[in-house]
Order: sequence, then structure tokens, then C-alpha cells
Amino acid sequence: MVAAVVAPIVSVVGAGALGSMVAARLANAGVATKLVLRAGSPRWRAVDDGHLRVHVSGAAPMTSFVAAASDAADADVVVLATKVWQARDALLAATPPPTAPVVVLSNGALALLDEIPGVAAAATTHGCFETAAFQTTHAGAGTIWVADAKAHGVFSRVEALNSTLVSSDEMTARLWRKLAANCVLNPLTTIRRYNNGAALATEADRATARAVVEELAAVADGVDAEDLYDAVVDCAAENAENFSSMYQDCRLGRPTEVDFLSGWVVARARARGSD
Repeated sequence: MVAAVVAPIVSVVGAGALGSMVAARLANAGVATKLVLRAGSPRWRAVDDGHLRVHVSGAAPMTSFVAAASDAADADVVVLATKVWQARDALLAATPPPTAPVVVLSNGALALLDEIPGVAAAATTHGCFETAAFQTTHAGAGTIWVADAKAHGVFSRVEALNSTLVSSDEMTARLWRKLAANCVLNPLTTIRRYNNGAALATEADRATARAVVEELAAVADGVDAEDLYDAVVDCAAENAENFSSMYQDCRLGRPTEVDFLSGWVVARARARGSD
């Protein structure tokens, strides 16, 4: 007798722009997906008959009905897509089983690897912003790089997620490139009040970007400043129509992730005896 193949259950923790987009696309592809929310939260009120209606506009527009859950207790794979400063508490509240890999899609993943042992980081250049709860604009169609084979098997079910399986060494390099994009584009777009596509349009902004990546390269593992600068340029081009998460946070009066981005780099430099 041939044993039945049990499809994995994927729990996406974090129902913001990125988490909603990923959950909607997975559910639309037939993956058993649950979007984990805090029971009783304002977003929980949108749950209807155990599901959430998530609309994705922009790249590959679609609408999906995604199962809602208050925890990830039955998950086979957990995708952590919260704000980085919410990640630890959100993961603890979700109570995933110890056998489920936890893949971090949050900005500041390098900081989370220091803070939450056992998680598997991923890096993405997909750019999303919300126009309302569960109304997500997929403004930049990018890539997900992941070193966990089980998570890649899930992400690769969706062509629009463009998942790539990489080695652990390549994953580390990708995380530094992602951090460089965040440390340059997020503050610039917030201060200047423009989208990512305008971030490197002037010589002054390009000089700022090069200064930032030089500082990053001084404390990075295995990547140089030119590699980091190229990653910033590529991310800005892929997400030209997107507004960075820091821009959106400041516009809406929410806490930013700066302490886990530039702040983490400063702390790392000080720990190494650099100014």
C-alpha cells in the first residue's frame, strides 16, 4: 500500500502587506495556508466564516480567501512576516510546533538571527504596500531567496513568488545585500518623501548610498561595498513604484525598524571596536 502524501500546512505570521500577499498567493495556488492574527485584534474583525478576503493588486493581481487562525500550532512551515520589532512576541504567541521550520521574511533578519535562535532567514526583494487592511499592492515583483528546502518547496508552488534555493553561505550574502537596500532606501525615501525609483536619481543621494554601503562592508561577512551598492541599485529598480516600509510607517505614525537596521549595524561596529 502506498502511503498518502499529506500536503504541508503553511502558517503565515504577520498580516501586513508582505504577509498578506504571500498568504494570498500560496492559498490561490492550492497550498493549505493560514494567516495568523491576534484573536480580537482590529484585523481579526475581518474574519468571515473562518476566512479572510485578501486582494492583491499591482503585479499579477488576484483575490484569494485565506483561512484565518489565532496560532500556528498545526503548521508544517511557518513564514514570519511581521515588522522586525514585533517578530519575537508574534512568534511566541503563535506557538508553532518545534518541528516546523520558521522562515523569516522580515526586514532586519540578521538582527533576528542574533535574537531568536533556530529561525531560518530568507531574503526578499518583493515590494508591497497596503491601501487598507488585506488590500495589498504588489508594487515590486522580486525574488525570495531561502536556504530551507522545505520552505522553498512551498514557495516554488507560486511562480509569482520567484523562489530560489541557495546555500547557507549564499544566504548570508543575500541577507547583507538586503540589509544594504534597507539601510539606504528606507531612510532616503522617508526623508525625501518619494518612492524607491527616485531614491538614487541625484548625485547627492548616490554619494549617500555609497557612504552607507562602505560602512556596512566594514562590518559585513564576505561581501564588499561594490556588491552591496549593486544590490541597492537593483532593489531600487525592481521596486521603483513601491514606497518603503519606513516611509509607510512614518506616514502612518507607526514605530520604524531603524534600530534593527542601521542601529544593528552601529551596534555590530561598536562590538568590533569600530566607530
